[in-house]
Amino acid sequence: MKAHLIGVEGHFLNEYVDEIVRLMGDVYPEIVENRELERKLILAEEERFGATLRQGKAFLEDEMASLQGDVLSGKTAFVLHDTYGFPIDITSEIAEESGISVDMGEFEREMEAQRERARSAGAKDAEAAWSTYGGIYSDVLNEVGPTSFVGYGSTTSDATVAAIVKNGQQADALADGDSGEIVLDVTPFYAEMGGEVGDTGEIVDGAARMQVADTTTPEAGLYVHHVEVRGGNVSVGDKVVAVVDARRRACIERNHTGTHILHSSLREVLGDHVRQKGSYVGPERLRFDFTHFEAMTPEQIAAVEKLANEKIMDATPTNVYETSLDAARADGVTALFGEKYGEQVRVVEAGEFSRELCGGCHVSNTAEIGFLKITGESSVGANIRRIEAVTSFGALDYVNRIEGELKETAAELKVPLFDVSERTASNLKHLKEVQKQAKRGKDAISDDGVNKLLALAVEAPAGYPVIIAEAPAQMQSGQRHLWDVVRSRMSAPGAMVIAGASDEGKVALMAAGTDEAVAKGFNAVELIKAMGPAIGGGGGGKPSMAQAGGKNPGGIGDALEIARNMIL
Repeated sequence: MKAHLIGVEGHFLNEYVDEIVRLMGDVYPEIVENRELERKLILAEEERFGATLRQGKAFLEDEMASLQGDVLSGKTAFVLHDTYGFPIDITSEIAEESGISVDMGEFEREMEAQRERARSAGAKDAEAAWSTYGGIYSDVLNEVGPTSFVGYGSTTSDATVAAIVKNGQQADALADGDSGEIVLDVTPFYAEMGGEVGDTGEIVDGAARMQVADTTTPEAGLYVHHVEVRGGNVSVGDKVVAVVDARRRACIERNHTGTHILHSSLREVLGDHVRQKGSYVGPERLRFDFTHFEAMTPEQIAAVEKLANEKIMDATPTNVYETSLDAARADGVTALFGEKYGEQVRVVEAGEFSRELCGGCHVSNTAEIGFLKITGESSVGANIRRIEAVTSFGALDYVNRIEGELKETAAELKVPLFDVSERTASNLKHLKEVQKQAKRGKDAISDDGVNKLLALAVEAPAGYPVIIAEAPAQMQSGQRHLWDVVRSRMSAPGAMVIAGASDEGKVALMAAGTDEAVAKGFNAVELIKAMGPAIGGGGGGKPSMAQAGGKNPGGIGDALEIARNMIL
């Protein structure tokens, strides 16, 4: 067991990469091209397995410490294996070192139960997967042959309806209102593949119009148009015109070429270990998954975005051509690691900066992309990061939405557009200070604090209780709340409070009384006017409540004495 742990902590497995490349690189050129990626992946896996060992070992030691007897249950060993990924042989070694054996019979029973669950789930998955094998689309392909795709050079073409599928069965025709699938002998519609979504548009047959909602390839070489008939009928053998939604296609092309440039920019900024692990290219946005071992910093994201836009604005013509796979590799064209390619491949170039094998649709010049804006960066798995971005009209809409929000916020804050951040920070700081003061006031007006004030109450000549006192500093900004709390706790129908408090050089006086006290001659305004000069300030209010502010904390005692003379 110790050998296992030492190996992981020492990261010795990734040191074999160079030797494996030396021995097998001639046969598998991919491992030569991806040497650094392989090294970092192995290192990351070693570190992850090391963490698994440490976590599992801690769990096992806790279980052994609480064990009564010298046999560890097979269920516990299975939990270590299934939940923590802790190998059973290491569990046995650790247990043996402590004089404990593992109930292997119970462990094997747990393992067999898991295998049975896996077989059951696998059978269902296989049934679903094989349900389409040799099905309707295979029959259609055998009958009509592959579709001729002409969409790289045109978004419109004449065609003949080669086959129709309705409700999973071949049909002779579709009527107005029907939904189904149409196979053409020739099509300009790109079918969903390689991360790029399928084209939409129309198939027109005289008065009949078929709205194409999607295009797919359920069988290699067979292009299937998912349609809804909107007027007229369409039959097998009809001559039609296929029309791709050109504006939507153009947006897809911009996002697809933008994805290639983004890929090259990521490799330039982060390193050659960056490799595509998945993508989505639609008309409204793009998504690119790639190998990387930590979250990108804001500075890295900004650098990638800047570099990508520099290359876009260089207005570089794209070059698309077919060549042999060997020639493409020898020329340094980027290929997807682990992807299967035929002998002939399609290369898409944007100058020397981006050169990739790709079967998708692309712009003829990088300037058509407009600009690229990264909208997000996140993790989607171990050592896999995801960039989300928009280009062209999508980028413009995104920036306009941000600007709209910023303008709305600026209007609410009543500041210029580019002062929003500064004002927001200032407001947050002020809010925290207010919340801090409010908490201090709330803490001060606790049962203990209120009880101390209530204990100072005396009876005024008019026959009602009165409190004349200096309150804690925390009450300087919460005297109204103080009055509400004290009034609710005083049992007499008529009562009043005259208080002063200071905090950080600020002084506040308050005089407040109930309606009953006012009816008997109490006047808060008169009191505050008389007390105010003692603290170097003044104020006002209503007969039932008035306040004053000042800057002389030393005058609070004099102010309260004035009140005592007027009330008592």
